[in-house]
Amino acid sequence: MSSTATAALAAGVATDAAGANEVSAVTVNAARLDPEVTSRTRQETAPNVIETVTQEEVRKLPDINAGEAIARLPGAALSVDTGQGRWVNIRGLDADLTSTTYGGVHLPPTNPVSPQNGGRAFAFDTFPTGMIGSLTITKTNKPEQDAEALGGTVEITPKAIPDGRDHFLELRAGTGEQYSRKTGVVDLSASGGFRFGGAGEDKPFSFVGSLSYYKDALGTDDRRAAFIDKSTSPNLAWSNMTQAYYQFHRTTKGVGGELAYQPDANNRFYARYLYSGYVEDVERDRWVVKTAGASVQNPDGSITSGVKQFDKSLRYMQEQVSLNIAEIGGENQIGAAKVDYHVAFAEGRDYRPYDNIATYTAKPGAASINYNQADYRYPSYTIIGANQLDPSTYGLASVTDNTQLYRTREWTAAVNASLPTHFTGASDEELKVGASARLRTNTHQFNPYTSTAVPAVSLSGVVYGSPIYYYQDHYANGQNISVDGSRNLFQGGAGAGFATNPAANAFAGGAVQQDNREDVYAAYAQEQMTFGKLGILAGLRVETTHASYSGNTSVPTGTTGAGGERGGQTPTFNGSTLLPVSSKADYTNLFPSVQARYELRPDLILRASYSSTIARPGFNQIDPAATIDVANNVVAMGNPNLKPITSNNLDLSVEGYLPHGGIASFNVFDKELSNYIFGRTVFGGITDPVVLGALGNQSTATQVVTYGNIASARAVGFELNYDQKFSFLPGVLSGLGTSLNYTYVDSSGQIRPGENGPLPSTSRNNANAALYWEDDRLSVRGAVSYVGRSLLFVGASRAVDQFTEARLAADLSASYALSPTFSVYVAGRNLLNTAHTITEGSKNRVIQREMFGPAVLVGFTAAL
Repeated sequence: MSSTATAALAAGVATDAAGANEVSAVTVNAARLDPEVTSRTRQETAPNVIETVTQEEVRKLPDINAGEAIARLPGAALSVDTGQGRWVNIRGLDADLTSTTYGGVHLPPTNPVSPQNGGRAFAFDTFPTGMIGSLTITKTNKPEQDAEALGGTVEITPKAIPDGRDHFLELRAGTGEQYSRKTGVVDLSASGGFRFGGAGEDKPFSFVGSLSYYKDALGTDDRRAAFIDKSTSPNLAWSNMTQAYYQFHRTTKGVGGELAYQPDANNRFYARYLYSGYVEDVERDRWVVKTAGASVQNPDGSITSGVKQFDKSLRYMQEQVSLNIAEIGGENQIGAAKVDYHVAFAEGRDYRPYDNIATYTAKPGAASINYNQADYRYPSYTIIGANQLDPSTYGLASVTDNTQLYRTREWTAAVNASLPTHFTGASDEELKVGASARLRTNTHQFNPYTSTAVPAVSLSGVVYGSPIYYYQDHYANGQNISVDGSRNLFQGGAGAGFATNPAANAFAGGAVQQDNREDVYAAYAQEQMTFGKLGILAGLRVETTHASYSGNTSVPTGTTGAGGERGGQTPTFNGSTLLPVSSKADYTNLFPSVQARYELRPDLILRASYSSTIARPGFNQIDPAATIDVANNVVAMGNPNLKPITSNNLDLSVEGYLPHGGIASFNVFDKELSNYIFGRTVFGGITDPVVLGALGNQSTATQVVTYGNIASARAVGFELNYDQKFSFLPGVLSGLGTSLNYTYVDSSGQIRPGENGPLPSTSRNNANAALYWEDDRLSVRGAVSYVGRSLLFVGASRAVDQFTEARLAADLSASYALSPTFSVYVAGRNLLNTAHTITEGSKNRVIQREMFGPAVLVGFTAAL
């Protein structure tokens, strides 16, 4: 790519969210470039280390949400849940330590359950591909960017009217089939924009809008096991084994728009709105065998255990997940100074109007189970002395239900100003300063129901259809339970024979309630300058955090202080009272940054950078509430004394830019972390007077399950990226191309006292590879993604640490242009049907293995 082409494109392309709304001329006469060239030029001209991809590039593979697309870039790794990509880890750090923005506005979490229980990670399955303009990973922060980006920042940029045009319209309509349950798929999206008003070519108003609708009914097959984990039992002896047959009915919708007014080249004002989210109905038919008595290792390697009981249950739940953003802002050129500003509101919400579980139990008199795990992917078993598939042997044992709301709201205001300066002899010298405020609230409300009496109902009265054989026909799961039958029986708790204890329900709900507030105020100054081939950006950001966290701790009734706070709402049950507790945190951090970019030649760039970032403790981690088990001398609690994690980051890279948007690059990074947060089990050390008062005098040190900071940790590694179209080959071979990237991460921290190990969510080896062929009409692309084994949960010892096992996934896509306007496509997702697998201690101790099945998609696109 020539430096002339680079400079021409760079004039009209923003390199990151901070520059996405800069003023430009209303009408730009420029030729439309390939999306790969657009993305690569953004990366090449950026003063810091970024990776970026446009929606046009994303659409070349069947990625259905923003997370699946971003995970194909170097340094990113995807965590999958319920058949879709949900979380994104960057450079070996878990998703709670990654920040996500939309047009520069920080996105709150939309799902309270994140991999490391921090509750801060943005769930990308909320954001469909059809709402994306482009995606960018920022790996080295500039002072103007929010410092809450320990792993990095993912920016989702809204759609915009292409340069040189006054209108555009893009349509997509597709269908397909999920093979796991032979169910259909609907995929619809539309984006368009136009300029209007004024006279002649001067059209000061513009509107851009996007719509997205994706509906599927994915089924997953899930098998889990819990091990006894006692020295008196065989290593692989089960305490229980679970089979779960899931059916998900999800409809994902998105709508967004921006109305802008640009009266001249020096002034622009805009208003922007986005809604994105899904409604999902979940049906789970689960069968559980619980063992009892001694487990015996047999000479053939199998194990025989006694059976305590069988459980057959139906869970039916609805989850309403949504993201709402409203923003107004503007940019003005005032003399030599440029000023931009915005005010925004964002809300992430997970609401569950019902979550009902009806459990039927059978207790055979003298049954046993013989099982063999030689093939740990598909363990075999035989039930002896009972027929676990006979519904007439099961009776209704319990029903639970709940309504739950998890909501995070955030108000943001920011102003930035830049001005040419002449402090040195550098060309293109610019000073940029700014200030911002982010005011965040976080609420968790839980209203449970637990039955204390149920009617005498046999399972045979609520099942329907033929017995289910699932997990690629390896296991029988019995007949499914009817959702309508369960609803008619329960009737919201008013059904005949049901009873509950309202005081117990209120107590259980209050015990997990949280109300948190976190305000972050920031200011920065940065100077950018160019000395010939050397570009430097340096500056300092300061952030001040004022936070308060509140919850409820269960204490014996009569404990000092058990009442009076927060309006006197102190539910009492079974000799315990919920005591409102709260804590505060106030701290200030400085974040220096230096970014250097050296142009060896127009297509070969060297970079060196130092940056610093932060990750504040998760709301669940810092929650001051405690659950106190006085009888067993055990306390589970958050840690209100947690410090935020901070990181000093070093990057060195060399980037070679190739024709047609290609690249060959190598990047080395080192993240030196302070106060990394781990789950901890300790004994003693309690200082909270409420907890001490509740425990009373204990003869031994109390076991405390909590969180703690470790002094230091690190994540070091390198990234390789190669993307090239082989246009130099003769004839038809000139359409061939390949895209390869590999990330190696070596992380370490004190996971237990005196013992170092990898940080949670660090996959040592991650890779993406694609082979493609394309010309002006036909495009065919196959891709594989590999995410290596990673630590999921730190146990009391290495033997009970939990790991997410390595996962290899493959996708295929092809499209053909019928005309310059219309194209047809066909694609396949998850063609290897790769299982999501979690193990305990070693790879043969599988505690969860879930399969989603492949999918095939077909449809057409139009670009007008």
